[in-house]
Amino acid sequence: MKVKVQAPDKWMKGWDKLYRKMLETEDLTKLEYLHVHYPIQQLFWFTQQNNGAPEDSEKKAIELACGDGQVACFLAQNGYTVEAIDALPSAVSLTRKRAIQLNQSQSVTTSLGDIDTWELEPSSYDLVVALQCLQYLFERTMPRLQEILTSVKPEGFFVYSGNILPHEPTERPIRFITEEELKDALEGWTIHSIGTNVVRRSAKSTRGYLFAVAQK
Repeated sequence: MKVKVQAPDKWMKGWDKLYRKMLETEDLTKLEYLHVHYPIQQLFWFTQQNNGAPEDSEKKAIELACGDGQVACFLAQNGYTVEAIDALPSAVSLTRKRAIQLNQSQSVTTSLGDIDTWELEPSSYDLVVALQCLQYLFERTMPRLQEILTSVKPEGFFVYSGNILPHEPTERPIRFITEEELKDALEGWTIHSIGTNVVRRSAKSTRGYLFAVAQK
């Protein structure tokens, strides 16, 4: 089944190729943390330092565009029941395979779907994770951000990362969310961590990132 999304087909094919290659890996139990996972580490640092939800309480999370499944499985290992959504069957299969190998298949539910049209009930999640994905909704980026924020429960968390400048031109141009726009969208929330960094990916490629951890 092919899910129609706004991102160009050539981009989707590139991600699909990566995930298909990863599916060939026999052992997916090793979680390798990349720079885009930094806000997840910040979330857990904060909750552990401040005695987060009791261990026996149910914590419901959703990850939009779960990709290789590392974040979804990490959340499950740390007490969350996770919905993992992606538009690529290869990503869904990879996430499911990783969850099984990590003995988290009861805590991670995988679904094929478009992150822009996936139904999000108001105040339904303790944690919503959107890493490196909202920018590919283009003109729907900011409206969808607002819809996502309404789905977080009172006292729940929103974890975000996305690109900012510097970034090489893309066709079509992705929709950067600026730090000012993100702070405006999170007005009234408690922002526990927000910041930017620049990563030199190669001699010819430098990319900027914006990340945030906020509590409703």
